[in-house]
Amino acid sequence: WGGVVDSPFQGIEKGQVLQECRIFNDLQLDTGRCEDVLVRLLFLVGQGETLSSEEATNVFFSVTKLFQSNEPGLRRLVYLAIKELAHTAEEVIIVTNCLTKDINSEVDMYRANATRVLCKITDAQMVQA
Repeated sequence: WGGVVDSPFQGIEKGQVLQECRIFNDLQLDTGRCEDVLVRLLFLVGQGETLSSEEATNVFFSVTKLFQSNEPGLRRLVYLAIKELAHTAEEVIIVTNCLTKDINSEVDMYRANATRVLCKITDAQMVQA
């Protein structure tokens, strides 16, 4: 059909996405918007964009606040983001309480993802030690 389709990821900038990550701290979560921001963040990281230790740590702890949501799509993205940021962020071991709670959950998706993330975090912490 010959038309050029613009990518929804075209023109994404790290600084803009990091600013948008502040919505994770809002008292009233807009889960759809949080999902959009996490997708853009994961896209940047997947494309090789590097975050400083401070940036990764700030985003990491903002992302952990999204554990309060029971929205399945958002929770999946939270697990992915934590796995991706674990090797750069500092003090990631603090999130183990949330993950342990999810491992003991009756929801299969929570148990499976929390187990994978916990393994990744402990691996990242062992490398840093």
